Amino acid sequence: MASEELERKIKEFIDVAEKFAEPYRQKIFEVLLADYLRGTQRPKEIPEKVELPTPTIVPQKFVLPIGVRAVLQQYNVPEESIQKLFVIEGSEIQPNFKITTTKKSDAQMQVALLTALENALKPGGKFEFSMEVVRQRCRDEYGTYDRTNFKTHFKNNAKLFKSLDDEDHVELSTDGKAELAEAIVAVTG
Repeated sequence: MASEELERKIKEFIDVAEKFAEPYRQKIFEVLLADYLRGTQRPKEIPEKVELPTPTIVPQKFVLPIGVRAVLQQYNVPEESIQKLFVIEGSEIQPNFKITTTKKSDAQMQVALLTALENALKPGGKFEFSMEVVRQRCRDEYGTYDRTNFKTHFKNNAKLFKSLDDEDHVELSTDGKAELAEAIVAVTG
């Protein structure tokens, strides 16, 4: 008689557990069986559906990469300048700056330097940019594209870059990082 009672209870607990999502079934069955075997009174009514708490998604707080922080400190640029230049949420970064200089060569260099900064802010990023991305931004977003002299402006400012050979990965030199600091001040000032 006792084994028949236990068998009936186990089948009841299985039926109850199967009403829940797969990840919870095993645990629900174990709790019900353990409760029964301990001899404690189980609830008279087992809810048909249990509302599980919705996990709250806390947006990640953006942490300024150490390389960017070092450059800002080296050239006495306040870290708050980053929030003036970019909208940052989690790992997403969007430029939010205006180029005010009217001289196209200077404007183009500012776009290039700030694009390098944007890339450095990304996880594992470097102070580098793609010339094609800069060309697109100068043309489409800032109205500073100088079709005739676009590459010439880079050649005239070659000391700002480690090399211009790989146009997809133009990395800032030490002089380029100093010029970046000046561009940040000019655009946020």
